[in-house]
Amino acid sequence: MKLVIQIPCYNEQDSVLEVLKNLPEKLSAIDNIQVVVLDDGSSDDTSKIALEYGVNKVIKSPINKGLSYTFMTGVDYALSAGADILVNIDGDNQYCAYDIDKLIEPIINKTADVVIGTRDINNINSFSFFKKTMQKFGSLMVKLISGINVKDAASGFRAFSKEALLNMNVFNPFSYTIETILQAKNKNLKVKNVHIRVNEQKNRKSKLFKNDFDYIFKQAKNLIRFFIIYRPARFFIINAFIFLFIGLLIAFRYLWFFLNFDGDGHVQSLILATIIFVLSFVCFILAIVGDLLSINRKLLEDIQYKLRCEKYKK
Repeated sequence: MKLVIQIPCYNEQDSVLEVLKNLPEKLSAIDNIQVVVLDDGSSDDTSKIALEYGVNKVIKSPINKGLSYTFMTGVDYALSAGADILVNIDGDNQYCAYDIDKLIEPIINKTADVVIGTRDINNINSFSFFKKTMQKFGSLMVKLISGINVKDAASGFRAFSKEALLNMNVFNPFSYTIETILQAKNKNLKVKNVHIRVNEQKNRKSKLFKNDFDYIFKQAKNLIRFFIIYRPARFFIINAFIFLFIGLLIAFRYLWFFLNFDGDGHVQSLILATIIFVLSFVCFILAIVGDLLSINRKLLEDIQYKLRCEKYKK
């Protein structure tokens, strides 16, 4: 069994060496471990340090293309390298690399296809109370949308089986973390949470977002976008019924005045109700169209899956 450990990096010269040093050299049930550093256009010595350490492969992008692109680059490489399991661990040394054995165990035992390393958010001292609350709220929203019991949706410490890799198709440029969970649900892949440790970090600033509010805005935008893409019928039907309910309230208000011979002074309510009814109808049509597009997307993903299986000789 072959394990590929990928380390996405962007200007991580101060931490990537520590990550590499803590990676396991041997693991039970694993015959071959390969380490690949994915340098997303770093302007520092990240790639140089990784090469000098002796990693199996460094894939460097000429420009910064984002975490999702870097992640998918690693997925394609892992498949081409014949990996049975892929572990993703960030290059900022946030996660404890010693827990990789815990992360891959459910995949080895065939009880999971995707394993998410769950951090003890409450005990991460570098996280503010606000950030801890938002992390929990975000995981709850992902759980509601996906129907999967996700405890740490933002965790980048994950393991994927070969079957999961063949089904991955991330298009969101900001981050792959939430989208891979939704895809796992759509593909009936088994997802499991495993508690992992983190390394204490002081004054660590994320390279993905400027501040907590920027992170919330980007993740909220992505959650809505994912809901539309992966649950289009549900999204637009909900909006259709909301508009319908509001329109009925306004229409009944006008009807009340009309029955009491005072309708002439409330024609605006009738006009507003009509506009809202039209919006409700438009949302209903969009629900039908979105459902058809969703079916088409699934068919295309099935074709992609078969092409990948043939390419990588599953």
